[in-house]
Amino acid sequence: MAFLCVDIGGTNTLIGVGNGEFQITRNVKTENFLERVDENIEDALSEAGYRPEDVGKVAAAVAGPLDRKEGVFRPPNIDDLDEVQIVEPLENFGEVVFVNDCTSAVAGEYYYGDDELENIAYITISSGIGMGAVIDGEIVEGWNGNLGEVGHMVVGSEGIKCGCGGTDHWEAYCSGNGMPKLAEKLFDAEFQDSLEIFQSCELGEEKACKTIEKVQEYNKRGFMNIIDLFNPGKVYVGGAVALNHFNTVVEEPVENIGSETINEVPEFEKSTLGDEVVLHGLRAVCNGEFELSS
Repeated sequence: MAFLCVDIGGTNTLIGVGNGEFQITRNVKTENFLERVDENIEDALSEAGYRPEDVGKVAAAVAGPLDRKEGVFRPPNIDDLDEVQIVEPLENFGEVVFVNDCTSAVAGEYYYGDDELENIAYITISSGIGMGAVIDGEIVEGWNGNLGEVGHMVVGSEGIKCGCGGTDHWEAYCSGNGMPKLAEKLFDAEFQDSLEIFQSCELGEEKACKTIEKVQEYNKRGFMNIIDLFNPGKVYVGGAVALNHFNTVVEEPVENIGSETINEVPEFEKSTLGDEVVLHGLRAVCNGEFELSS
């Protein structure tokens, strides 16, 4: 029997199909996926040589707080969507296991990554910011599966609204969606997206570079909080913003922490599984290696 894994991110959705290992993975825009769930999945199954009735296990990961009882998630970083019912359409293909995307990502690193550490964290910096953790060899989820919403820690005092409705959250300042708002608020600068900010800074544009400096400052605060709260032996970092600008977004802020944390600063490195790390955590679920705690 085949398994079906679906990673629904703020911008992109990854679909993986296989049996033990992935046979195919494909990337579609999340807006497109949510509008045509059945069509997108049937296309992926067909590409892998399967029919819907061949699927034995379905695992889904979502970016944003989830409600397992209702089968919904509430994404703060997807425009015009307050709540998404995702389990019902996926149940057309089998019984659905439903998990937070960063919890799935840290499971991917733990089971299929390059190290054998018992205390690790995974942070995503993409359209949103989140975290998953393994503590003493146990993947921790919290009482309802939403542990690790670190993007909603308060890290500043600039009065910038977050997509969740809060103010001054790490995600509001340093995510791909948040960086243009930070530039506008602090420096009266308009940028189309975070990529334009990075590219403009590389060309020496002053306001873009000042925005990057503030992002580094707030990322440093976020990283310090995670180090002192979770005491990880290693931190893996993924997400498009971090993976594409790792030195600027991660390495330089970490180098500037110095002795400002109580706990020892661990090594921070790029996710060993790249942008498919969440899918691999879902593969661990389908393969019976990771069972949900709630």
